[in-house]
Amino acid sequence: MPKRKLSRLTNDQKQALRGELDAKVPVTALAKKYGVSRRTIYNLKNRWEERLPQSRSKVLTVRVSAEDMERLDALAKELDLSRADTARRVLLYAAGVYHIEPPEAGEIADLTREVSAIGRNVNQAVRAMNTAVLRGQKISRLHLDQLAQQLREMDRHNDQARSLMVRRAQQQRTHVDQIVEAMKDEGRGERS
Repeated sequence: MPKRKLSRLTNDQKQALRGELDAKVPVTALAKKYGVSRRTIYNLKNRWEERLPQSRSKVLTVRVSAEDMERLDALAKELDLSRADTARRVLLYAAGVYHIEPPEAGEIADLTREVSAIGRNVNQAVRAMNTAVLRGQKISRLHLDQLAQQLREMDRHNDQARSLMVRRAQQQRTHVDQIVEAMKDEGRGERS
């Protein structure tokens, strides 16, 4: 059986792929969609994770009471996460590290897909217009208006994604400030 030639991913495809991976699209489906091997997808994913500031290469050991462990386990069960993932999220959340929750990640991935599709349409339209100009043809006002509309649509989606992330970060910052203030109040009470 002849080996099929695997395609090389463009930067736009890699960006879209990254969004889809974040949205938990199965690797097998992505490999078929982009015409690459599953290994290629995993290699890209690993490379991206290594570059992330939250790459998990450090170990933190913490001792807690039995009661605190029960609370952590209850929260882990409620969130359907492992104990380690739950503890990590609680710790990072309290430290003010921005974390996108699955609903926001899905919305951002949807917006990213829409922006990517619009970007492809804009690229095709501009390429067609450039070809027309090189042939000495005029670009119709209708085509220019359609291109402008697509650019406005892309800008609107970008604004939505930015707004979603800023709103989430502000909510988290407010919550973290409340946690820190409560901890300070507790500390003052212990010293009195």
